[in-house]
Order: sequence, then structure tokens, then C-alpha cells
Amino acid sequence: MSTIHCAIDWQTYLPVTVMQEMLACSDYWQPDAAHFQQVSYQPDVRLAKACLYNRPRSEQDVILLSECGQYAIVANAHLDNRDELALQLHIQDIDRLCDGELIIEAYQRWQENTASHLLGDFVFILWDNLKQQLYCVRDHFGVKSLFYSFQSGRVIVSNEHKSLLAPSLTVSRQLSNDWLADVFMPTTGNEFLSPFNKIHTLPAAHQLVVTQQGHHCEPYWSLTPQVLPKLSDDEYIAKLAELFEQAVARRLVSKFPIAAELSEGLDSNGVVGYASRLLGDKPLYTMSFNGELLNEQNSTIWGPVYQELFDAIEQWPNVQPLWHDGDANILSAGAYVDTFGGPSAISSWYAHRVALAQSQGCRTVLSGWGGDHCVSGYGDEHIHELFLDHQYLRLYRQLMLRQQRGRDGTPIKALLRLFIQHQFPKVYKKLFRRRNGLAKQSVDLFDHTILINKITSKVSETIKPYYIIIDRTSVQARDHRELIEVGVQRRMALTEIAARHHRCEFRYPLLDKELVEFAYRLPSHLKCKHGIERYMFREILKGHTTERIRMRRKADVLTTQDIDKVQENAAESLRRVINNWSPELDEVFDKVALAKVVRDYPHIAQRYLLQIESLQEQLQEGSIHF
Repeated sequence: MSTIHCAIDWQTYLPVTVMQEMLACSDYWQPDAAHFQQVSYQPDVRLAKACLYNRPRSEQDVILLSECGQYAIVANAHLDNRDELALQLHIQDIDRLCDGELIIEAYQRWQENTASHLLGDFVFILWDNLKQQLYCVRDHFGVKSLFYSFQSGRVIVSNEHKSLLAPSLTVSRQLSNDWLADVFMPTTGNEFLSPFNKIHTLPAAHQLVVTQQGHHCEPYWSLTPQVLPKLSDDEYIAKLAELFEQAVARRLVSKFPIAAELSEGLDSNGVVGYASRLLGDKPLYTMSFNGELLNEQNSTIWGPVYQELFDAIEQWPNVQPLWHDGDANILSAGAYVDTFGGPSAISSWYAHRVALAQSQGCRTVLSGWGGDHCVSGYGDEHIHELFLDHQYLRLYRQLMLRQQRGRDGTPIKALLRLFIQHQFPKVYKKLFRRRNGLAKQSVDLFDHTILINKITSKVSETIKPYYIIIDRTSVQARDHRELIEVGVQRRMALTEIAARHHRCEFRYPLLDKELVEFAYRLPSHLKCKHGIERYMFREILKGHTTERIRMRRKADVLTTQDIDKVQENAAESLRRVINNWSPELDEVFDKVALAKVVRDYPHIAQRYLLQIESLQEQLQEGSIHF
């Protein structure tokens, strides 16, 4: 979870204190150690690292120089394929090398092709003195973040966003219109954007190469369809179980106790079930929802949900659930503004769980998030594939089984819907947007945005409404959308930044590259077989959780959201925002549209209002401007 920093001045010299200023931006999480070093004088290249020790050999993973003196690196890396790299690089004693040293060895062999040989969660900044270039890389799904900025002959790179705003660097604090649209409109964006127009985010699965002459950013990996070797369904599922176990095991490598998020859903139960067995006698701490202990006051809402958890936990002898007593303040305006360095979409929703993990000395928090994006995907689009392939008997049987499971209407109605969708798509889209809650919400919030026309007209060519990509008619197309086109990178950055406050880091077994690639390429029918959605993932959970959880429908998942309370909170937040309204906000927001969102979509409005309150505070302080 270390933070890494680099500053380069191609023409003159950097301010003397620049690296100390950048490192100071990590003081809030109390690093185990901090280092900085000038690794080149012409140009002036400086590296720094604030360290959190977690994995074996992490104490030696500081600012590293190659034996030849040509390469220097700072890395925040968890490499999962160390043994494979050792074989490819002919390294005899791999245990003597930390991950940063191993990346240098890989770079000396593969140069700018290095990233395509790495597995795990990582970002790194490598200075190549021979080529006079900077080489920066971010992992496949963006579990680790990296930001950069160019200005007046300088390059600044860091995974601590605020450090790019160090006083001596004088980076502009003008808000980005793209960020405003990303936060206040339901767009298709996947990236986590900086609020400032001069700070950029390195996308997942990309590498950035910077020289004095310029820079280029390019992908080193993409999720592509491939034909797998022909196997039986049982053999495919056995291989999936093997890869899932490997993905969980890879993320248990730590010198400290392990914690995990746990709900009554399939994904978190799968992660906890496998991790519990792999840890043996070692404890596995779990945190659920906001960590609130069940009591007489909340049992009427939470009781059935907690019973689901208690039944599952009984199967895992080494699992120790963690709870706290206090009320959970899920949203608080500006909670992370100071440490982030600007307006932030980070919610303190994550804080309750990672604080509990920290209380037990954990530095790794496992999460099942991202599973239903692919590995445990529903496979509902398989019926479209059957329809388009004219496999009507198989389609009818599948629809019958879905009806029996309570997931669809009569087969005749479902067939009629498929016929209209594919033969009369314009008619279907109109009907769909009226009836589908998510689509209707997306249309309303995009077409009647709370941003004024002056803002939306400037970004109209670069943003697309989310509702245009909702419809997918193949399992792979849907999985690709969920993994690559919407939301994953944003979620990764938000949770990384939130967990950093508690000296923890999230790890995601269900976003393991090898596991995802295999699941993505499996035959579609395995995701929805015998009318059972998420079929293949349910199969590999046999014996790892309760049968009730393993076979539940999504509709069975209990919710604890109090809609009236959400509406009440949103209305109160709106009153605060209006009472503190300033003329500058009229240059960005439409108050009438905002009030309509509070009325129609209070759960969305809460997020919007949190952001606006944060903006109001910073405008008053003079720390941002439009």
C-alpha cells in the first residue's frame, strides 16, 4: 500500500524541498518508513516512497537501483507470478528479491514489454537513465492507482493524489468539466478522474512512457475472446475452481492477519469460504455492512440478514466476525478532502470495515467485489444467443426453467419480448426505457442533468450516457461492458484511497487476470444452466457456504435500506446546500433540477449533495476554482 512519487525537470532544477513536500502528503496514514533520492542530475530526476510493510521482503522494497546503475524504480506492487518470472529470467534464488527488484530484472530483459509479463496488483515508476525516459505501469484492472501531470518542462507522477498539488509544484486547481460530468451525470466512464484539469489518471492495463520530447500512453493488455480447449462441463468447472482457489491464495500473502468483507451474497461467501480453508488455523476476520453490532433497536431491519451471516460463519471455524457498537455515519461531506487534496467522491462507507480490520492489525482486506462482472456473472444474455442462433427448443426449455426458478414470466411472453427486441429494436428501446428502472433512471439523470448547459456543451463530444450500453445480447459482450467500460477502475481507486487511511489495502480475488480471462472465455451456457443463473460459480461453492446462500436468487438477497430515511437525509442535505449556496455554484448547477433529483432519486441525490457540500467548503477556502 506504499505511496510512490517521481518529479522530473528536463530543463532546470526542481525545488530543493519538493520530495519532502510530496512525502508529507502521506503523513496521515503514518508510513512505516519514508525515503527520497535524486537518481539523475541532468535531467533532475527524483524519486520518493512512503512505505507500508505488508508482504515478505517489503522492508527492502524502497527506492531501488539496478546493479549497473542505469535503472531506478519505486513500486507499489504485489506480484503474483514471481516463480514464473524467476524461470523466465533464470533467477536461481527468487526469495532474495523483493517485487521492485524483480521488476527491474524484468525490465532489463523485456524493456517496454515488461508489463505484459507481470501478474498481480501493481503500479511502478521506473527511470531508465540510458534512454533518458520514464516508464510507468498500472495493473490490469486498476487495483492500484497512478496520477500524473505535465507542466513547463516538468513531469510529476504519484499514486498519492494530493502530492501532485505540493506547494512548490504549483499545479492548477481549476476544476475539470470532464470530472463534473463524470460525478454528476450517469455516463459510461470507467476511469477515476482527478477533479483538476491538469492532473491525469493512468488507465488500467496501460503504460506511460515519457521523454523530454514527449510522451505516449498505450495499453499493454486487453480482454479478448479466445477458444478454450474442448472439455466437458465438469472439467471446465473443476478448472474454474482451481483458478479461483489460486486467486484467493495469491491474495493471502501477508506478514499480518487477513480480513475480509462478508455479506449474504455469493461472491463474498466464496472468497471467505476458500480463504478460511486455505488459512488453516490462522484467523480470518470478517466485517459485514457497516460493522454495527446487532441489538434490539436494529434487529427488526437487520435480524434476517444477520441470521444468514451467522449460519454461514458456523461452517468456518477460524472465521472471527468483527462488530462495533456506534452509529454508522455513512456519508459525511468532505470526509476525505484534506488528505485527497480536492473534492472527492470517496464515501466513508468503507471506513467502518477497514477500521475494524485495522483494529486486529490486518493490512490486507479481501473483497468479493467485481465477481458478478464476469467470474460469477448471471449469464442472462445466453437466451439472446439461443434466439439469434435459432435454437428455439433449447431456448424454450431455458425459459421454462427460468420461470420455475421465479426469474421470468411465462416463456411465451419472454419469447415475444426477445422477438420485439431483435426485430423491432427502436420499439423495444422505447418500451425498455419506460419499464426498466435502471434505464429510466439513467435517461432521466442524463437528459435532465443538474449541470447547466454551459458545462454539458463543453463535454458533449467526450461523454456518452450510460443507458446506451445497458443492452447487451451476448454473455461476453455484457461481461466486457461490466469489466472494461463502466465503473471498475473508479471503484478500485475509491477503495484504495479510503483503505489507505487505515493502513490497509483491498485485494480482489475475483479480479484475478488469469481467473477472469478463463471465465470470460468459457461457453456461455455454463453461466446460466438448467435455468440457474451464475451456475458455474454456484457449483464451485459447494461445501464452502450454506446451501441457502449458494442457491439463492438475487431477489432473495435481503436489503436493509430504509427508503424513508434516505429521502429524509437527502432533503436535509438539500436544505444545507441551499442555505450555503453561492453565486459561483450558479455557474455550474441548476437548483431546480437538483431539487427534482432529490425528490425522484434520493439515493443518487445523496451522492450529489455530498459532492456539492464538499465543493462549497473548498470554494469558501479558496482551494479550488471553476
